[in-house]
Amino acid sequence: MSVVAQSYKNWRMIVYDDMSKDGTSSTVQRLAINLGLRDRLSVIRRAEKFGEVRNTLDAVKTIDDDEIVCRLDGGDWLTDTDTLHILNQAYEKTDAAIIWTKHRWAYSSRNISGPLRQDTTDVYKHPWVSSHLKTFRRAAMRGINPKNYLDDDGNYIMIACDQAVFLPMLQKAIEDHRPLCYMPFVAYHYNIDLAKPDLFTCDRSQNQKMSAERIRARGYIR
Repeated sequence: MSVVAQSYKNWRMIVYDDMSKDGTSSTVQRLAINLGLRDRLSVIRRAEKFGEVRNTLDAVKTIDDDEIVCRLDGGDWLTDTDTLHILNQAYEKTDAAIIWTKHRWAYSSRNISGPLRQDTTDVYKHPWVSSHLKTFRRAAMRGINPKNYLDDDGNYIMIACDQAVFLPMLQKAIEDHRPLCYMPFVAYHYNIDLAKPDLFTCDRSQNQKMSAERIRARGYIR
């Protein structure tokens, strides 16, 4: 609904229902009908768990090189109704390959996004700051070795997926001397339970940390 409310109307949405158990597919399809959005809102329901990396790669197969991709998790939302309009203007003015924004963790001031250091030559050695809202031109993904998206066993990476998808694009953009842009306004609400006592110590958090460390230690595969 935060996308439907945008002042910028030239958008389309692809929803991947990745084995959800909350009726995502039927809810989105019903909304598409009720809101008259069946021509620009499509739902793809997975019969097995694919994860963010493969879903993103499959989605961009249907997208033209000059289109802008915005990655929005199902439980999160855009905080400003002008977000897509602001991003569209920024892409036109900067010709950036990738733009990301500031965000908030739940209803707090917590945020881990920020600018890359200007002297960065290897983004894999830079702290992770290119988080929500993550956006890119489709062309920024062209020419990237598919091995960057796979683990050591040749399977699609299933955790720390945001870094698996975006680090290769960031590195390629740096090497191709393409503009990268951080916009310090809160465009994204990250729906997270900050009161959960084991938020950063539970198995998933630990596995996510280890996966990110492996991705970074391996570096960019050309």
